[in-house]
Amino acid sequence: MKKLVTRAGAVTTAQVDGYHIEERLLDRILIEVSDKGGGSLEVAFHEKDQRYLSQFSAAQHAHWLNVAMLHVESGCALETLQGKQAWITDEAPTKPMSYITAMRPARQEFELPPELEFLRRTSPSI
Repeated sequence: MKKLVTRAGAVTTAQVDGYHIEERLLDRILIEVSDKGGGSLEVAFHEKDQRYLSQFSAAQHAHWLNVAMLHVESGCALETLQGKQAWITDEAPTKPMSYITAMRPARQEFELPPELEFLRRTSPSI
């Protein structure tokens, strides 16, 4: 499960500059990454950039957002709306309780029946 985090803890929204996706066309165009919970992330263009982006087709938008998601999941630099560094991390699932009980500890010596005790090596006492 993936989630967005900063040094201070989890956040719900971060952003990346579009320059990393398409250098000239998306320079200074913000792509928002939102944590929708349950390990799912969503990418979208920032609302303020919709006027500029309207000159491109919906297929081109989808392509850029797909590339952005791959770029974000690979560990690119993200920042929060306040300008703090953020990144994506995998949240470890909680360990389910084990129904297997531990075995008793191993014995230090082998147990021999009383009639075979003479086989045990003992140090000679002199």
